[in-house]
Amino acid sequence: MAAVRARRSGGGKGGGRGSESRGGRHRAPAVPAYESMPRLARIKLSGGLSPGDVQVTGRSLAMALTGGVLFLGIAVAGAAWLGSSLFDASEAFARSADATVANAGFQIEDIQVAQLPGSPTISEAREQEVRALIVPEGRHSILALDPQDVKARVESLDWVANARVRRLWPSSLLVEVERRQEYAIWQDENRQSAVIDANGERLLTERVEDHANLLRVVGRGAGPAAPPILAALEGMPDVRERTVELVRIGDRRWDLRLTSGAVVALPEEGSLEALAQLQHLQQQYALLDRPVQRLDMRAPGRLAVRIHPALEGAPLMGGV
Repeated sequence: MAAVRARRSGGGKGGGRGSESRGGRHRAPAVPAYESMPRLARIKLSGGLSPGDVQVTGRSLAMALTGGVLFLGIAVAGAAWLGSSLFDASEAFARSADATVANAGFQIEDIQVAQLPGSPTISEAREQEVRALIVPEGRHSILALDPQDVKARVESLDWVANARVRRLWPSSLLVEVERRQEYAIWQDENRQSAVIDANGERLLTERVEDHANLLRVVGRGAGPAAPPILAALEGMPDVRERTVELVRIGDRRWDLRLTSGAVVALPEEGSLEALAQLQHLQQQYALLDRPVQRLDMRAPGRLAVRIHPALEGAPLMGGV
């Protein structure tokens, strides 16, 4: 029993030391668990970065910007290189397919250029100008000619008003063209002259000296304003054949200059009605063949006549 108590007592002392040792480890300064965590774990637990965690220097910012610019440049260069390569590959494939179709019996052999029925004639030089626009470079088959695309290219010519395109299988193309008709010569406020069509648009490819017989419209804005009165004169041959010039006054009304040298002042409003009245007076009384110097039709329902000074007092209308 004594031996047993001695062993227990020794064990107790040893246990005491063990207890003190464990107690000593417990009492040693402990490192807080949060501080011992990795930085990313602390960021997640705290819900984000604290001001102390973020430190941006001028050097780091410059390096980041430089890297971003370099990355963007490389991306753009790569996209351009890839796009170019894809375009070249696509073009090579298209040309190869076109050559195959052409060798199969669909090669372009005949391009016919003609005027649309009822439209002005087309010179041989104009026909060649149309043909030069039709076949795309590097293409040989009729399938390579899209009628709508050909139509758009032909109508881009200054002198073309309208075009119609048809494929005639297996190897021909018919292009019918309506040429813009020369209608008048416009002399603007700078005394620059140009041929215009029935819409008042300049025909830049036409030379004024080649159309000396055309009616002239003169003044600022005369070209764009001329179509209605030009169209009206087409239905009034007695007035039209005696008219030399249409002069735009203040970009708001017209004066007619006649072959006799007389001037007809048309009103700002109702000019076409005044022309119809003038046509009637010519048919009934040959008014425009009389020795008049000026006819003023600007007042509604009235006609003021000034006779030529050399014939003042002489009969105006056959003694009337």
